[in-house]
Amino acid sequence: MKTYLGIDYGKSKIGLAKGTDETRVATPMRILENNEKAIKLLDEIVDINEIDEIVVGYPLSLSGEVGPQAREVDAFIEEVAQAIDKPVNKQDERFSSRSAVSKGDDDASAAALILQTYLERISNN
Repeated sequence: MKTYLGIDYGKSKIGLAKGTDETRVATPMRILENNEKAIKLLDEIVDINEIDEIVVGYPLSLSGEVGPQAREVDAFIEEVAQAIDKPVNKQDERFSSRSAVSKGDDDASAAALILQTYLERISNN
C-alpha cells in the first residue's frame, strides 16, 4: 500500500490531504502558512505520516498553457523535490472537481479533491 500527500499550493496557504492507493480515498489534513518554515514542516509531515509520494495540484490554463500560477507551482515543486526525498507528481486541476472549489473554501479540502482525482486516475491505469 502506498500513502500519498496531496498539496494545494497557494501564495499564503498550503492545503494538505492524505490518501492511499488501497482505499482510493483522500482526506483533508491541515493547512500550512506558506512561509519560510513550510518546506521543513512538509518534510516532518511526510516522515510522521509515512508518505510514499507527493501530489501537487497543477493550475494549467483551460487551453493547457503554463501560465504564471503554474510557473509558481513549478518553483514550489522544485523546492519540495530538493528538500524531501520522495517522488513529486503534478495533478492537472483543469478537469477535476478542483474547479468547483470556490475562493474561501478550505485549502485542505481542495488538496483532498486534487489527490482524489490523482488516486482515481492511477487506479484506472
